[in-house]
Amino acid sequence: MEETKPLTKLSLLKSLLSPTTFPHLLMLALASIALFVLARMEAEVWSAYGFIGFSVAYLCLAPLSKNERLGGLLRYKKDDETSEKPPVSARFKILIVPIILGFVIIALISVIFGESGVLSQVGSFLPATLGGLFVLWAVAQGRFFGLATMNAINVPEEGQSNPNGYSPVPSLVMTSTLVVVMTFAVTEGLRFVLGSSSFSVWPYVFSFAAYGLCIYATWAQRKKASLHSVTHVVARKWFWATQLFITWHVLSIFRSIDSASTDTLIFIEELLLMIITVFLAIWALTSKGEGSESTLFTRDNALFWGVAFGYAYAGSVAMITSVMDDVRTVLIGGHILVVSTVMWSQRSMLEAKTNRINTDRGIVQSVIDLNIIEPSSDPEPSDDEVEDDQHSAAQSHEEAPNLEESIGDPVDWNQTPETLGDETQWDDEIELLD
Repeated sequence: MEETKPLTKLSLLKSLLSPTTFPHLLMLALASIALFVLARMEAEVWSAYGFIGFSVAYLCLAPLSKNERLGGLLRYKKDDETSEKPPVSARFKILIVPIILGFVIIALISVIFGESGVLSQVGSFLPATLGGLFVLWAVAQGRFFGLATMNAINVPEEGQSNPNGYSPVPSLVMTSTLVVVMTFAVTEGLRFVLGSSSFSVWPYVFSFAAYGLCIYATWAQRKKASLHSVTHVVARKWFWATQLFITWHVLSIFRSIDSASTDTLIFIEELLLMIITVFLAIWALTSKGEGSESTLFTRDNALFWGVAFGYAYAGSVAMITSVMDDVRTVLIGGHILVVSTVMWSQRSMLEAKTNRINTDRGIVQSVIDLNIIEPSSDPEPSDDEVEDDQHSAAQSHEEAPNLEESIGDPVDWNQTPETLGDETQWDDEIELLD
């Protein structure tokens, strides 16, 4: 039996970029662009139908893809018997099922929620509802990042307690250094690409203002985690990752405000953020930790869950941008939601992780301190031996003198004691001899 390899980020990334399923990602990109253009042409309703239809189609196919027959229709397999290179069209046959299912769902949505449908009044709110999900995706982006990075940190097996707590200064200095390096790399790199010669101190002010707010909001959780070296190490590493992610979004807010940034650059950044969000969402759903795997969200169907999430995410952005003329305002609001979510996660998730580690450590220590009385190694007596012992005990009891009858018998102290001669009989006549 083949041993199942543990699920890691690298194996998940290879599964998502596998040539056997890559046409699904290509279709996601092309269909999202086409539906986005459709939304900009004042056809938001049909654009919303398209995004919802293909998202629901992949939501249905994701759990069913574990079926061998259906999975064979959704994944490309090269014929090993022939050495000829298959045509490009052969790879795109795996898109037939999701395309057909997507259009069927779009038709059903149109019949139910269309102008002459049963729920036509509800259907008019579908674009706004899909656009409102942008708030949910922004919150999910921050939450999924927190879960994915927390699960990726290896918890040390051994450590030491410190009643006074370990010093937070080294961790704070290291995090500050990372914030400065990232701010410098991003701002100066973009300044070099854009050809701008002016230096601005505002990106650094934005970054360290957010960093100071994070320290203030999580100081109690940091102090609690510093009481033991294990939780102190976990908190330190996790704060490095989350603070860098917060800094990235804070700099994105600054670039969206800055008029010098081009729309093309912002679009590329948002596309990169969407890809990272989809990957982190799949990782958080498919894994319960490094090396573990969920039963519903697996490495084999991870791509289909990701594509479904991608259609919903792109649909939300398309609906908002079609309604609002100022796209930058929408993106700034999304970044603020992500930053707020990660800041909140720094408090809640660290406290939950610290309590769980302390509880597990207490259970392990209780097991170590537990004194287990081992049973005697002498063999138990058999039934025959028990009967012989009982018989010997009864016989010894019979042979023993009856001490109760020989000691302490009742005595009549008024009785005249017997003397010598009491039982002798004397004759009445006395014969005298000469």
